[in-house]
Amino acid sequence: MRYKSGAQKPAGNSRRRQNARKVRARQHRTALAVGIGVLAILGVVLGLHFSSTPSSTSNTPMGTTRAVDLLALEGTFTTASGQQVSVASLRGKPALLWFVTTWCSSCQAGTQTMAQNVSHLQSDGVRVVEVELYGDLGQSGPSLASFGQQLAGKQYDNPDWTFATASSVMTRTYDPGSYLDIYYLLNAQGRIVYVKGSPSSIMPNLLDEASKLA
Repeated sequence: MRYKSGAQKPAGNSRRRQNARKVRARQHRTALAVGIGVLAILGVVLGLHFSSTPSSTSNTPMGTTRAVDLLALEGTFTTASGQQVSVASLRGKPALLWFVTTWCSSCQAGTQTMAQNVSHLQSDGVRVVEVELYGDLGQSGPSLASFGQQLAGKQYDNPDWTFATASSVMTRTYDPGSYLDIYYLLNAQGRIVYVKGSPSSIMPNLLDEASKLA
């Protein structure tokens, strides 16, 4: 049976189109729900992974004032006499952990200034650990022994002033930005209480902070 143009089509066709739209809508909602579920599960998995994975040292706030009040991170360095020492072993007495390169003019001036003021730090119970950054940060400079003996003079043999070389890991941990002449003042519990650089220019500030640890 044919229908004239403009005549109303049977209601069955309309119902079939409506049912088809409903089926497509249900399929769309189902796919969306499955996608959201997969993303949620992925988020949980990634969250568990990163919560159980140690943070990268490059994300630590070392080298900035944000490091204050944090426990000094672990690291090892080798003293000029060849002894390997850990940062943790410094606990029990305040320490100035100072990172330099032997070719840095500020570091050289700072070492000379430190020689004139190390006795003040000693009187406050603070020992100085002057650490050459690993490989001198890729630049050519004098040996650590030559550097220390020339610039510290008689104080080079001071038992409360240690010259050492940082391991590559310690260098990345404490100086991720390859800054020159930065230092961390640690209290007896190994917590960072002060972070600055260039002690030759702000030695009074350092001595003032050190006096608070006495």
